[in-house]
Amino acid sequence: MPFINTWNALQIRLRRGTVIRNWTAQNGFLGDTFTIVSVKQNYIEVDTPGAQNIQRIPQRDFQIVYNLWDDYCLGNFKRHEIRDRTRFSKYIISILHWLQNNCGGHLP
Repeated sequence: MPFINTWNALQIRLRRGTVIRNWTAQNGFLGDTFTIVSVKQNYIEVDTPGAQNIQRIPQRDFQIVYNLWDDYCLGNFKRHEIRDRTRFSKYIISILHWLQNNCGGHLP
């Protein structure tokens, strides 16, 4: 499916105040969480413990991770390799996993 379908699903399903659990393909849920602050046309903002500022995650960074998603989930692409492409990897991976779980196990 094209990335725009996934982005549109995030725009519809993700709401201010949603708490997202940190998740990685290798280790599953890691225990810490972050909260969605806003969902805008071109970015999503999150509030995370330990960060001094709200994190604004651009749509283009979501697309970077989306393009690697299947390989990442299969273990063919490591998180540190995604981290090298976007500093928001922790949040994006966890948000995409949340969306996947809320869409019947597949990204739209």
